[in-house]
Amino acid sequence: MNIFYLKITELLKKYPEEEILTYSDTNKISSKERLLQHCTGRFLVQNVLKKIYNMQKPQIITRNKKPQLTDNKINFSLAHSGDIVIVAFDNYPCGIDLEYMRPVNLEGMSKRYNKNFISLEDFYKFWTNYEASIKLGSTGEFEYNLIFQNEYYLTLLSASKMSSTPVFIDFLNYIKNC
Repeated sequence: MNIFYLKITELLKKYPEEEILTYSDTNKISSKERLLQHCTGRFLVQNVLKKIYNMQKPQIITRNKKPQLTDNKINFSLAHSGDIVIVAFDNYPCGIDLEYMRPVNLEGMSKRYNKNFISLEDFYKFWTNYEASIKLGSTGEFEYNLIFQNEYYLTLLSASKMSSTPVFIDFLNYIKNC
């Protein structure tokens, strides 16, 4: 499984915001920050499919509120939080979630979700797993969790057992070095 990510601030140093916003496929996003995250996600998916998977005209549709390829040859799942946009590609359905680990009231969240959260990591593991399972449509057979770039919590779920550890690739550095 390959996981590509980029920082929006780094992307905007290479491409004008107006160009990134052309990747919009919706008018339903009211916040400019959320729209930029959404468009950056579409930019990342389209460009990984073209440059890595050699798909010249990938057709992405939204089915059950989830973006996917019309031909389903490659499965992907997309997440964004703060300055990071990340997408997982696999041969099997997958779900990924990423959350910036801002402080939360652990006691309040424990009561709200009927859990006993003892740390931020504990809470964000629960939350990202929940979000990733929604994207996957199930709890999955494989779960991978980590603190990503010191400030984010990431959960990856796959519908099938994986043969190797996921590979994380900084997309902008990757294309710069090709």
